[in-house]
Formats: sequence, C-alpha cells, structure tokens
Amino acid sequence: METFKRTPLQLFNLPQHFVIPLFQRPYVWNEADQWEPLWSDIRRVAELRMREPHLNAQHFLGAVVLQAHEAGSNNLTTWNVIDGQQRLTTLQLLMDAASAVFTETGVARAANQLEWLTHNSRDYVGENASRLKLRHLNNDHAAFDEVMTAEPPVDTRACVTTTPGSCRRTDTSCLPCGSGSGIRVRMVTRAGRRNSPMSCARPCNW
Repeated sequence: METFKRTPLQLFNLPQHFVIPLFQRPYVWNEADQWEPLWSDIRRVAELRMREPHLNAQHFLGAVVLQAHEAGSNNLTTWNVIDGQQRLTTLQLLMDAASAVFTETGVARAANQLEWLTHNSRDYVGENASRLKLRHLNNDHAAFDEVMTAEPPVDTRACVTTTPGSCRRTDTSCLPCGSGSGIRVRMVTRAGRRNSPMSCARPCNW
C-alpha cells in the first residue's frame, strides 16, 4: 500500500475512471451533517486564499482509499473506490454545479477547467461511452449520471431515472440533495430560494 497527499485538482485532473463498486453503500450525505460543514470549509479556505494568498491555505478532506483496477477497453487508468466514495461523489457534484453556474454567467474558462475535473475528454473514451470520471455501479448510477450529464441549467422535475437524458433546460440549477437513500437533487433558484424539492426518482425529504 502506498500513501500520497493529493489535492482535488491533483486527484481528478488526469483522464481516468473512479469506480464505486456494487458492494458500496448508497450515497447518504445530507445538508445539515456534511454539506454545510464542507461548504463552510471551502468558503473559509477560498476567502483566506484571496485575502492572504501568501499563506497557501489548505484543508484536510480526509483519506480516500483506492485500489488499482484493470483498465477497460479504452485503456483509461481505473481505480476502485474502497473508502471515500461519499466525499468523491459530493466533490464531483459540487464541481459540476459550479461549472454550470460559471457557464450561465459567461465565465467559460472557469467552467471548462471544472468540467475537465469531472469529465474525461472525448478523445479518451469510446464513441458511446460515458465521459464521467466517477462511475457508480450501485443503485446511485442512474441518478448520478442523469444529474452530471444534463446541460445547465437543469429542470430536475424532468429527471426520471427510468428515462435517461430526460432532464430539460430551465431557469434553475441542479444541486445534490440526500437523505440516506441515494443521490437526489434539489432545486435552487438564481436568487437562492428553494423551489419544490424534486429528485431523479422521488422527492427529497426536508
């Protein structure tokens, strides 16, 4: 076993697949217990870096355990996620949501930089293969892929796991919502007000 210190940029920047095996539990993080503390840490570090860039502020996100996996037909480096799938999933959803906001506001460079961390280049995947770097093999597969591949902004009321690609464009953006039974999404307007919580299968409970 080898141990390395990696930032999210260093972890996600290469063309690769992170695979959540079937035996992993569903996505269970929620707003109060995990998202809000994580967002507070991200804001704190970001604001400190902008205010005092010479400090090179950092935050420890916790350990992630990966196991090398035989590459598929596309020869992409592939890792089985043994521990840390909740954090990796949340970071991917957060980066994709931020990329969507940058796209809407015309900040194309930042949007493209974040997309590079969540999606592999088409040059590295098969013609009909998913570009997503994080691949769920458990029950979260359909909902995660639906949210991550929809063009921003996303109408989550049209997201149905039994109908891939059914998300429609709307004036709202799609953010994750979880309550212990898998990946869900909630609606947040540009003004920050909550609309009816919807999901790619069932409503959020809050």
